[in-house]
Amino acid sequence: MSCVTITFERPAIHPESVERLVLDIFSHVFTVVFTVEMAMKVIASGLVFGKGTYFRCPWNLIDGTLAIGSLMNIVVTLMYSSNTSALRILKVFRLLRVFRPLRMVQRTPKLKLAVETLIASVKPMANLVLISSLFILVFAILGVQLFKGKFYYCVGKNLSNIKTKMDCLAAGYQWVLKEYNFDNLFQALVSLFVCYSKDGWVILMYDGLDAVGVDLQPVQNNNLWMLIYFLFFVMMSLLLLDMFIGVMVDTFHQCQRRQRREEALRPQALPPPENNENEATDHRSYSTLRRFIYLFCSNKTLDILMTVVIFLNMVLMGIEHHNQPEYVSNLRSALWNVLDIFVFLSSLVSIVLTQIQMPNTIPFNPSILRIFRALQLTQVLKAKTIKTLLKTIVKTLTQVGNISLLLFFFLFIYAALGVELFGTLECSVENPCTGLHRYSNFHNFLVTLLTLYKVCRGDNWSKVLKDTLRPCVPGDSACSYDNSWVGPIYFFTFVILVQFLIMNLIVASITQALEESRQEVNRVQLPQVDVENPPKANRPEVGGPEEDSPEEQS
Repeated sequence: MSCVTITFERPAIHPESVERLVLDIFSHVFTVVFTVEMAMKVIASGLVFGKGTYFRCPWNLIDGTLAIGSLMNIVVTLMYSSNTSALRILKVFRLLRVFRPLRMVQRTPKLKLAVETLIASVKPMANLVLISSLFILVFAILGVQLFKGKFYYCVGKNLSNIKTKMDCLAAGYQWVLKEYNFDNLFQALVSLFVCYSKDGWVILMYDGLDAVGVDLQPVQNNNLWMLIYFLFFVMMSLLLLDMFIGVMVDTFHQCQRRQRREEALRPQALPPPENNENEATDHRSYSTLRRFIYLFCSNKTLDILMTVVIFLNMVLMGIEHHNQPEYVSNLRSALWNVLDIFVFLSSLVSIVLTQIQMPNTIPFNPSILRIFRALQLTQVLKAKTIKTLLKTIVKTLTQVGNISLLLFFFLFIYAALGVELFGTLECSVENPCTGLHRYSNFHNFLVTLLTLYKVCRGDNWSKVLKDTLRPCVPGDSACSYDNSWVGPIYFFTFVILVQFLIMNLIVASITQALEESRQEVNRVQLPQVDVENPPKANRPEVGGPEEDSPEEQS
C-alpha cells in the first residue's frame, strides 16, 4: 500500500488540495506502522550490541533508516512548515520515501534471492570495473587537454561572418557551451560515459572534429586528426563492454554450477524407477510401413524437407509489398495453388494406389505419398533446431522471472525518484528539449516508467540526460537541486545497474537455457536404428564370450 501511494506522488500536486491531504495522511499512517514495527523488533532482539540484534541485519538497517527518515520528515514538516529555509531539508527527507520499496526485498524471497545474487556478482567484476574506470579517466584527462574551452558556439540567424566570441556578442547573438564538453574533468567524464554507452557518441565526435580553439567559432571538419581520439576510445570501449558481458555470463554460470553441486550433495530420496521411452527397442515386430516411417522420421530428410517448405513460404511472403504490380499477386496466387494441387494430387494418388491393391507392382509403398500432406502443417514444425529454440524460450521465461522482478524493482524506485527530482522540468520555446516531450517526461509515475524503460534500452538516453542538465531558473522555488550533478548521478547509476548489469544477467540466463535445451534435445533425440540388423540385447549369449570382469562392469 505504501508503494501504491508513492505512484501518485508528483510535484504538480497543490499543497492545499484534497489529494495532497489524503497522501500525507496515508504517509503518516505508514510511518507510524513502520516505526511501531521497528520498535517491536528492537525490544525483541536488541538494538546494536550482541549477536542477532536489530541493526546487525543489513535488511533491518535499511528498514530502520527509512523509518527514522520518515519520522524526521514529519518533525521537520510540523516545526518548520512556514520557514522557507527548511524546504531543502524537507525535500531531502521526502526523497527517502521513494526507497520504501526496499522493504519489499526482505519480505519477497524471490526478490531477495535476485538482489543477493546481483550483489554477489559485483565482486567478480571489480577488476573489470576498475580497468574501465581507469580507461575512462585517462581519456577524460587527455580530452580536457585537447578540447577545454573549444566546445562553445554562437547561436544566431546569420553566422557566415562570425569567427570569434567577440563577433558573436557584437552581433547580439549568444555564445553558448554545449551540454557535453571537456571544460573540466567532471564534464569530460560525463561526456565519455555517454560515448562508452554508445549513445550519442557520433555527435560528440563531430563536435570534436569541428572544434577550432578557445573563443573561436567551430568550423566543419576543422581537424580530422581528432578522429584517432574518438575512434580509439570507441573501439576500446566495445572491447571492455564485451568483456563485461563475458564476465557476467561466466559468473552467472559459475553460480548455477555451484548451486547444482550444493543440491547434489543434499540427501535426496531416490525416485521410483520409470520406463525410458527413448531407449532403443526392437523394431522387428513393426510392419513395413511403420518401420519405413520410423526411419524417415528419425533421419534428417524430414527436417530438410520441412526447412525447404518454410523457405518457400518465406519467399512467397517476402515478395509481397505495397503497391505491388498485378503479376506479383498472380504469381503468389499461382505458386500457392501449385502447392495446394501438389498436396491434393499426392494424397489422391496414394489413396487410389492403395485401394486397387498395387503395392507389389510399384517400387515403393503408395501410402508414403500421404506424408506430403504434412506440408499443410508447417506451422507445427518439430525440427530439432526449432525444438531447441522453443525449449530455450520456455526455460528462459521461467529463469528470468526473478531477474524481471528485480528489473521492475529498480524501475519502480528510479521512477519515483525521477518524479521527485525532475518532475518540474518543462519544455517550451524559451527552453526547448531534445529528449523529453509529451510521451517521455517525468511529470507522473507511469510516464516516467515508460521514459526509464527507453533509457534502459539505450534509446536516445543521452538527450534525456542533456535536458536534465539545464540550470535552475532564478526565482524558481521548485528547482531545489543542482541538476549539473544530480542528473549525471541519477542516470549513470541507473544505466550501470539496469543496462549493463541486469540486462547482461538476462543474456546470461538465455545462454545457459540454450545450452541446457541443446543438451536435453540431444539426449531425447530418436536414435538411428538399423532395422535389418537390430542391436543385440545387452546380455551374454550361450557359448559366447566370457562375461566382463567386475572392474570392467563398474
